[in-house]
Amino acid sequence: MPEKKGTFKFVYIPADVSEPLQELTQDYTDQDEVECLLNRVKAHFKSKKPAKSAEQLARQREQLLANVPAEQRDKIDERMLSTAADLGMVENIALLSNSRDNGFIGVNMYCDDEASFIDAPLNPRASEIAFCCGKQMQVHGDVFLARVFDNEDDFKRLDLSLREVSSSAPWVKDAFQQNERKKKADSADVVLQRMQQDKQPKAAPTKIHELTAAEAEKEIGNAAFKKCDFKKAVDHYTKAVELDNTLASAYSNRAMAHLKLGQVTEAETDCNCTLLLQPDNVKALLRRASARSLLNRPREALEDYESVLKLEPNNKEAKQKCELLQSSLANDVEQPASSPAEPS
Repeated sequence: MPEKKGTFKFVYIPADVSEPLQELTQDYTDQDEVECLLNRVKAHFKSKKPAKSAEQLARQREQLLANVPAEQRDKIDERMLSTAADLGMVENIALLSNSRDNGFIGVNMYCDDEASFIDAPLNPRASEIAFCCGKQMQVHGDVFLARVFDNEDDFKRLDLSLREVSSSAPWVKDAFQQNERKKKADSADVVLQRMQQDKQPKAAPTKIHELTAAEAEKEIGNAAFKKCDFKKAVDHYTKAVELDNTLASAYSNRAMAHLKLGQVTEAETDCNCTLLLQPDNVKALLRRASARSLLNRPREALEDYESVLKLEPNNKEAKQKCELLQSSLANDVEQPASSPAEPS
């Protein structure tokens, strides 16, 4: 078991105003400093959720399908939708972004991504904090606030105490100024863009794709993966999906990193997320097939390999694995069934 590396403080803001705000602590190791808080927050949201009504499930289903290209929605089966609905995603709102100006230290608000589907109550205290930070938004359900240092090379959890959750706290003032600057910059960019278009209406604009924060984290993860630092890759892919839970490539890449680390169940879950967003993603199908084989579920693995061959009939890996699995399953039919081994 990995040794404890440290402990950090964070703050819980319940939606129920009759409940007090709480200062909580979380231990972490070298292996889970990035995801430890996310896992705890997910567990909290899951424990507090009532069973969803038919109407709530229908709304969630519509929202999940809205993220899938229209021409591919008929390829999403109900089992995959149910799996996605049960994942319990966390929305990460950067109240204070970890920019160079503030020493790469940020404060994030973690909310239940399903709050709108389960009709979670308004959280007036969290909404007020967001407003004081320059974010005009209504926050629903329980939330958590936490501070991090992240300069893309290093990541560290930092303390955020209960006494700092105040409109007069220095970080809140910094957040307000930062977000106001962003609004002005965005407005200036729009004006400048219009002026340039007016001056050169016939000129074909050069299209330069600027990476989003989530895409940037994914690229850092890719670089770490190439260096065989799979743990660091998982950490950055996790940051990417926290910032954008529709970034299919980050889920798919994290699945591969999980496989390299022997984290097979996590790999399958990430493949499910990828395939919900991109049902024809061959890499995700191959990776899920590998995970299911390692989990001693050969029939499901075979289904994935067969799905790959429908998309790419000449895929060598899928052809070879299909032949092996079909032969193995045929032998199992001929011989008495034995109890499957527990996945390691």
